[in-house]
Amino acid sequence: MNEMQLRLRIISIKKEMLYIIMKSLKANRYMLVEELRYLYQEYLKLIVRLQKNIPSYNNGKCNPYKNCYFYALDLPVPNIYRLNYRLILDEIYCTDLGSISRPNDLYRLYIPETEKEVLEYLYSDLDTLKIKAYDSAINKLPKHNGYKIAIFMESGSDHDYHFIRQNSDGSWSGKIGYEDCIVKMANPLDYLNDNIYNEPTSYELIKTLEIVKPNFKR
Repeated sequence: MNEMQLRLRIISIKKEMLYIIMKSLKANRYMLVEELRYLYQEYLKLIVRLQKNIPSYNNGKCNPYKNCYFYALDLPVPNIYRLNYRLILDEIYCTDLGSISRPNDLYRLYIPETEKEVLEYLYSDLDTLKIKAYDSAINKLPKHNGYKIAIFMESGSDHDYHFIRQNSDGSWSGKIGYEDCIVKMANPLDYLNDNIYNEPTSYELIKTLEIVKPNFKR
């Protein structure tokens, strides 16, 4: 599949998502959600092949991402997908850790409660999209022509996690949950103190990875 075919198929997928809205008036809505998620999975497989390996900072003015995880991996969420999901299931959480590799899970995914589970969900999604991941460190330079992401996990009872990414200019940035706010920082470890939320956090850095996407060879 050449670059033009990739782009045409992406357009076609969005049209199919639009058609699902029409079918939702008659068909079983849970079957439609599964169909929608598989279409989105195919969409992402194509998108990552057209992206640059090192993303630039996105200031949130045009925010195609749903949460910190999808922002860190630079995975856009088309408006037609969000709209479909909201109309069919009356659910706004259409993306989450593990949702890429498990499109047949029709309800909001189980929230991982341990570091092992967070990494299992992450590696499963990356494998589905054929994205390579290499162990790295905050202070190390990328060695594989990719970019770095840092993964944090809350040490308290909420078991929350957070992802941030390194930008092409060397800075770091992260999306604050499902809000539109995207925060830029010089030091990724700022997320561990009060420089982001203006209050102490209980997050710990659990992993730093270099991400390399399967770019289309032009």
